[in-house]
Amino acid sequence: MSREFDSRESLQKKIMNGVNTLANNVGSTLGPKGRNVLLQEKDKTPFITKDGVTVAHFVALEDPFENAAAQIIKQAAIETNSEAGDGTTTATVLARAIIQEAQKHIASGVSPVEIQRGINNCVSYIIENLNGMSTPVSSLEDIQHIATISANNDPSIGRLISMAVDRVGQDGSITIEESRSVETSIDIEEGFKIPAGYCAGAFITDERRSVMLHDDPLILVTDYKIDAVENILPILEMVARESRPLIIIAEEVEGQALAALIMNAMRGTLKVAAIKAPSYGDERRELLHDLSLSVGATFISRESGAKLKDTQLKDLGSAKFIESNRFSTTIVGGHADYESIETKIESLKADVENCTDMSAAEAIQQRIVRLSSGVAVIRVGGCTEVEMTERKHRIEDALEAVRSAQEDGIIPGGGTGLLRASRSVAIVTHDTDTELDMSGQFTGVEIVRKACMAPIRQMAANAGESADIIIKEILNSEDDTGWDFKNNKLTHMIEDGIIDPVKVTKTALQNAASCAGTLLTTNFGIIQTEDR
Repeated sequence: MSREFDSRESLQKKIMNGVNTLANNVGSTLGPKGRNVLLQEKDKTPFITKDGVTVAHFVALEDPFENAAAQIIKQAAIETNSEAGDGTTTATVLARAIIQEAQKHIASGVSPVEIQRGINNCVSYIIENLNGMSTPVSSLEDIQHIATISANNDPSIGRLISMAVDRVGQDGSITIEESRSVETSIDIEEGFKIPAGYCAGAFITDERRSVMLHDDPLILVTDYKIDAVENILPILEMVARESRPLIIIAEEVEGQALAALIMNAMRGTLKVAAIKAPSYGDERRELLHDLSLSVGATFISRESGAKLKDTQLKDLGSAKFIESNRFSTTIVGGHADYESIETKIESLKADVENCTDMSAAEAIQQRIVRLSSGVAVIRVGGCTEVEMTERKHRIEDALEAVRSAQEDGIIPGGGTGLLRASRSVAIVTHDTDTELDMSGQFTGVEIVRKACMAPIRQMAANAGESADIIIKEILNSEDDTGWDFKNNKLTHMIEDGIIDPVKVTKTALQNAASCAGTLLTTNFGIIQTEDR
């Protein structure tokens, strides 16, 4: 192994080359007139996609320094997708614009550290403005519009997502799987959702979405804290003989026990994952008890006196499949005793009627909903595997965008919300009493304000239109007006359903500014390479 060194202007040039290569490929997919990208892994079937995060995963460059820069921006873009469910392309385009503009000023002698401070200050102001612009999702029509835009303006996917939300409710669980037919359909199945995700990234099975998926898992439910391998070793050996995935849902999984599970998952010796049970005290015990009923497991609790090391195969629950991200877990098709569940629901209903405490009654009602609610399963079909994969990716993005919008609200889409949120920062930066009115920091603010035009510029380039004319028309129009790139005209964005989840825009800007600022203040690089 050898090491390559680079520094100063030469390194910054390579950083820019790497970022440009990534942004050119990913950015080409942005907007209703974005283009497809052809992708192929070695010895695998090629496929075509317009999904930014999928394109980003494929980018790798020959020059080690260019590749390192591209990977850093890629990490920020993928993190945006993981946090907000969308925004990979926007984050990439914003990061490129910030670095591109900042390098010009650094070359003329402006301090990159002061520029970074100005960038961070400006981002904070813009985030505040975006929060002020946000309006809550109020209808299924809003959900349909959000899903349509996120799915690269496919109205059929918009209708599909809104139909799924309508059937399970705003807070209901929706999962996606591949269909065995050419048709895409929605089915409601028995399911259980808990507000807690996997304990470690090593358990992820789908890198693109940062989720853990397992079919036909065995499920251990306990309120014990698991920190020693000896406590679960008999269970691991037993499950290994069954050749099925094991999901451990416990009060805590840590120390040697967690390390052992991670090692097994990474080596592929055992499909395994751990989930920390949410809540505290009685509320957590009740949730775990309900979960046990839902999956047909024996609740291994401290209160019952049962020991983990004595757990038998019959004590483990099972399900059709389980899906988990960092924040929540959905279990579909639990092999439950439905008579026991119905009996429990009737008992809880009686408890509600006899309860005099309002908060306690609400908690019991939540348990009833949790036990009785179904999960909407969207089964994605296609004439070919390529078509099905591409459509599945777009449905996944649309669903995550809807979830983000339900969480934080919506703003005018098409880059308009970000552009308008950045304009009002000018009032702050020209106030001579503010700390921002310093040469380096002021430059950083102006860099971000200019970068906030980048998504519109990219969409205009993809549509073959003049970005300068479009931006001028937007800024000379009313606040809720923006550019409809699909029909090439000014329009009232929210009225016409051209909307973005504010969480996606905020997360994209924050992550883009963070990684761009870090690269701008990098002066030396050392990379280990293979000997040739």
